[in-house]
Amino acid sequence: MRNNNTLKITIMALAIALNFIGGLIAISLKLPIYFDSIGTVLVGFLFGVVPAILTGVVSYIVNYITFDPCALYFIPAQIIIALCSGIFYRRGLFNGKKSILGIILMAIPVSFVSACIAAYVFGGVTSAGSAIIVGILGNNGISMVLGVFLTQIVTDLLDKILIVYLVLAAIKVIPRDIKNKITAV
Repeated sequence: MRNNNTLKITIMALAIALNFIGGLIAISLKLPIYFDSIGTVLVGFLFGVVPAILTGVVSYIVNYITFDPCALYFIPAQIIIALCSGIFYRRGLFNGKKSILGIILMAIPVSFVSACIAAYVFGGVTSAGSAIIVGILGNNGISMVLGVFLTQIVTDLLDKILIVYLVLAAIKVIPRDIKNKITAV
């Protein structure tokens, strides 16, 4: 039992590092995607909702302290990602053709919550590269709130497509003996 907990905690720590590195790269390069929930989705797929929530929350606290002054406010989005990844993976919504449905069902509530936070807490200007798109839309006559919502929907959908397929590919290459240990946790 102790070894299983050690394995789970080790993978969660690595997942927090993945979230940190992905988010840092996305913000540093001003990418219009976020890449800061790769680890949350991985832990959600492997261990379920509660470990994924812990991974996402700790990741955003670390990101807030180290490089992203906006991260703390977006913890509700990480919780939704954790809930969706844990529940939808267990229900098979990321298998085969159903994966698109699972990604859309994850992206919609994450987009809504993130857009509300970006628009009403930050006035549409966050540390994410997607804020550039919001600015461009605003300069072309689209209201800030509408611009944030449109941008968030597109960028979150693209982000979740990349993350889910990346995590699914990573899970496929995990050696069988390690997979057996993980499923026993």
